[in-house]
Amino acid sequence: MRLSFAMQNNKNSGLMVEFVRLSLFVLILLISIISSIVQEGFINWSILGPFYGILTVALTLHLVWFANWEKILQRPLWLFAGFVFDSLFISLLIYYSGINQSLFLFLHLVNILLAGIACRGVGALTLALFTSIFFSLAALFSPEMKALSFFFLLTLNNIAFFSVAGLSGYLSEQLQSVGSELKKTGLSLRSAQELNEVLVENIPTGMVSFTEAGEIVKANSSATQILGVADLSKANWYDYFPSAKNDEGFFKGDVKYAPPSETQAKILGMTVSKIYSPELQARLCIALFDDLTKIRQLEYSARQNEKMAAVGGLAAGIAHEIRNPLAGISGSIELLTQTVNNEDDRKLMKIILREIDRLNNLITEFLDYSRPETPPTDPVDLSPLLTEILDSMLVNSQVRADVQQVREFGSSLIILGRRDKLKQAFLNIIINSYQAMGESQKPSLSVRALASEKEIQVRIRDAGCGMSETTKRKMFEPFHTTKAKGTGLGLAVTHKILEGHGAQVFVESEVGVGTEFVLTFPRAH
Repeated sequence: MRLSFAMQNNKNSGLMVEFVRLSLFVLILLISIISSIVQEGFINWSILGPFYGILTVALTLHLVWFANWEKILQRPLWLFAGFVFDSLFISLLIYYSGINQSLFLFLHLVNILLAGIACRGVGALTLALFTSIFFSLAALFSPEMKALSFFFLLTLNNIAFFSVAGLSGYLSEQLQSVGSELKKTGLSLRSAQELNEVLVENIPTGMVSFTEAGEIVKANSSATQILGVADLSKANWYDYFPSAKNDEGFFKGDVKYAPPSETQAKILGMTVSKIYSPELQARLCIALFDDLTKIRQLEYSARQNEKMAAVGGLAAGIAHEIRNPLAGISGSIELLTQTVNNEDDRKLMKIILREIDRLNNLITEFLDYSRPETPPTDPVDLSPLLTEILDSMLVNSQVRADVQQVREFGSSLIILGRRDKLKQAFLNIIINSYQAMGESQKPSLSVRALASEKEIQVRIRDAGCGMSETTKRKMFEPFHTTKAKGTGLGLAVTHKILEGHGAQVFVESEVGVGTEFVLTFPRAH
């Protein structure tokens, strides 16, 4: 029948118990040898011979067990048998050294205590029973006189054996319970830590922790992807974002960031806050950021569309109401010119008619601007269209001839549109770019058109004077112009054409640096 107790599943505890048992017998042997050497007089080998023989056998068995402790741990019966043999050896040592004055009684208590650790409560109580039997037999067969005090000592030792067995069993069960709870807690903490690391590593938001001096401690994969930097461990945060540094340690807002491996800047929504790290015993800064470039472009485009829609509705009503009175005034002036003979009056009337024609042309442009665009259905390849416009600018005598053009066109730049309208829109933007570089020291115009799976993006960048934020907000409004002879309808009509082609329009500009138009068209498949 299998024993109901077993060694705990802990190899380190088993090795420790076996080492303690071996160490005790080695210690007894060393003390006995030193005592025999120091002791003066005749040595009785009839007594010491069996004593050393028992120690030798016990040490030999323990060395065998210690060498095969992994196999013994897998067989509880062998393990318990070792404790029983130890109890027998200790009882024999006590028998040969004398019951009343033996120094080895405590070894029984240590042996029972170790059995409780290794074999739990049942093993400790069973060993206490064996120990009681062996010790009682050694005492009964001892040549010493069996006085009343002797039997009292025998009873007291047996009670001590079972008391220590019960106590060691209880402590072993408690230690086992605490160990199991600690193991579960450790597993839970490890699982929580691993889950936390997985979540931090896989969230789409970039997260970077860094010291107050800017030295980066940790960054997740989204951060390296957004920033376009493969290794952030050796970088300094404030080298990338100097504007995010302040004394309060808190920052929230949009920042402009130019990735080192990309030509286009990004707009990042960033939040920086400070926390205290118990591990580092110092304050750390945590930065959370997302790439909001696309979102900000969509917001800008939505605001422009909403504003242009309101202006367009108002413009259509005003233009219609003005055209009718102008027609009456023009007809009346025509009749008056036939009855007037004074040459000065004729000249004045011609001026009036010329201004009426100019107003009519302006109203016609206004109505074209406010008229709803019909959805385009014709495929248009932007590559030859942009090439044609840029080539025409090279021979245009009304603009600078020393402007350096940079062209980068991808393949399959086909959208649904109307070619003449698109040409008008691109030409307006490019002419404005040329005019903005009237006083530039190094005038250059970059036109890039690249296709992705679902869209085509056209970027037109100049090295001109740039625009202030006020001018940038009003640039697409009708009649807003910074030119001396401009009508203020060129970019308004351009925006209307691009909007009719389903394009998203985003403008980046910096005074003294230049302006970039980012036009995103839906790709035609």
